[in-house]
Amino acid sequence: MGADRLIERLGELPALPTVYQRVREALTAPDGALETAAGLIEADPSMSMRLLRVANSPLYGLATKVDTILRALTLIGTTAAHHLVLSTALMTVFRDLPLGTVSMRSFWEHGLACGVAARLIARQGGRANPEHAYLAGLLHDIGRLPLYILEPLDMGAALQAHHERQGHLHDLERQYLGIDHTELGAILLAHWQLPEVFRSAVSDHHAPWRSPGSSETAVVHVADLIVNSLRLGTSGTRWVPVLDDGAWHLTGLDIEQLPAILEATITTTRDVISAFMES
Repeated sequence: MGADRLIERLGELPALPTVYQRVREALTAPDGALETAAGLIEADPSMSMRLLRVANSPLYGLATKVDTILRALTLIGTTAAHHLVLSTALMTVFRDLPLGTVSMRSFWEHGLACGVAARLIARQGGRANPEHAYLAGLLHDIGRLPLYILEPLDMGAALQAHHERQGHLHDLERQYLGIDHTELGAILLAHWQLPEVFRSAVSDHHAPWRSPGSSETAVVHVADLIVNSLRLGTSGTRWVPVLDDGAWHLTGLDIEQLPAILEATITTTRDVISAFMES
């Protein structure tokens, strides 16, 4: 199958829940109707439960326990709330679909860990928006979902070749499927009407020099390297990416900050995975 045909089949993937679309409209309205958004979320018990768990997790580090959705939205802000609702919606829709040799749980563990690491790097480095960095990190490998779900045989062949050390998985995806997860992921995010900052980070996290000046892309590139080094979940690749010096400098980090970021990534990821993934 060619890349064009695969792109045409993106419509066969499950749609994002209607509740997410309505919450996004409420949160992005000029007056930022938090009460309306809170009411919509509360009507979905599963989303409400996960949102409260994550709002109370170390990801946000709130000083007091939050027990209502409106209080959670007020404290973490509309941008973080929007990203949290999208995260919850995605993990609900893409939870039980088969991915072949890679489990869906491991896929999301890798994405959550990368989101956590990217948010920590953005906060410590001071260059990227932490909430944008979190969502960009979470979504960085989202393009692998349609490859696994729509083309399991060709993706399986690419994985097997990768396991036999015939090359980087993203290069083998292009060889076997005519497109790789970075390009397909950016197209999928455009289909979901997500802003350019996320599409660039997804498209260029293996080649950050193609997005010069994009701190979010640089942060996700470094976060992906950290998470692969720590073996926190996997989307299929077995190799640690090579660090791009330009991306490292664009994060604003000093090397002395790295050990604390590694430790915080491990501990916070564990709690965030529990908040998102446990029934």
